[in-house]
Amino acid sequence: MQKIVQKLSDIRVIITVFCVIVSCLTNFLKIDYLVIFGVLTLGIMHGANDLSLLQNIHFMRTKLQRFLIYTLTVIIFSVALYNFALYALLLFVLFSCYHFGEQQWTHSFKNQTHFPQLFYFLYGGFLFSALFWSHAEQTMYIIKELSDFSVPTYYFKWLTYLFLGLCALFLLIQISATLKLMFDVLFQTALLLVLFWTTNLIVSFGTYFIIWHSWPSMKDQIQALYNKPDAYYSYIKDALPYWLISLLGLFLFFICNDSIELNPLALFFSFLAAITFPHVLVIFGLHQKIKLS
Repeated sequence: MQKIVQKLSDIRVIITVFCVIVSCLTNFLKIDYLVIFGVLTLGIMHGANDLSLLQNIHFMRTKLQRFLIYTLTVIIFSVALYNFALYALLLFVLFSCYHFGEQQWTHSFKNQTHFPQLFYFLYGGFLFSALFWSHAEQTMYIIKELSDFSVPTYYFKWLTYLFLGLCALFLLIQISATLKLMFDVLFQTALLLVLFWTTNLIVSFGTYFIIWHSWPSMKDQIQALYNKPDAYYSYIKDALPYWLISLLGLFLFFICNDSIELNPLALFFSFLAAITFPHVLVIFGLHQKIKLS
């Protein structure tokens, strides 16, 4: 009972329940604007210190080299997204499955199970599939806008079942190690599924991205960069120039949209994909360093 009360008092749980209730009680777009604001601030901010993290994991010798390679990665992926949209999206989703699953469960599964990386990927795949299935019409529209490729709804449905079954199999095979983690997995999964199926795509993705991913990731990065858990001012100060550059990039995306003519929602998600792809690689390197040390 104490564990249940502790979980219910988790700020992530409180905010998620708040978003669900507000979305159910009102049709106004205020919650959408609030979530978009959160993505543009905390969501983008959590990836704005990647160059400092690259220095922390000893990638390249100079700041200029790190900046050029990071920028080049963003440009290459943006070009791939424009010219080979379907393959670029597929690559991004596959990388993101692992990235999101790792961030959510790395502290819980660390040193508890064999090959937890497999669970990170499977769980991330389950979340993405469930998110796409619960908002199939909008998801298909975005994919069609970006790649001119139509994805049947049942793809998302069966991928959700597949990843869910594989996650359950992983937990059952290592039941002696995962039994004490089972409540957390079931509780968080149930809560996120309620979020996905009761709110629109912006609120569903944004709430998960901000509360369940960006905020915990930022706390991990602060610990890695400054070796203390409460150095938020230092983190924001160091991230501010790159955060502003990212917002400028988003503005340029919308300016260039006159020639591309994408739906604003599709454009917004394609921008997030472009700036998130190198961040996924950086965080993977950071977690590898932490694991080896």
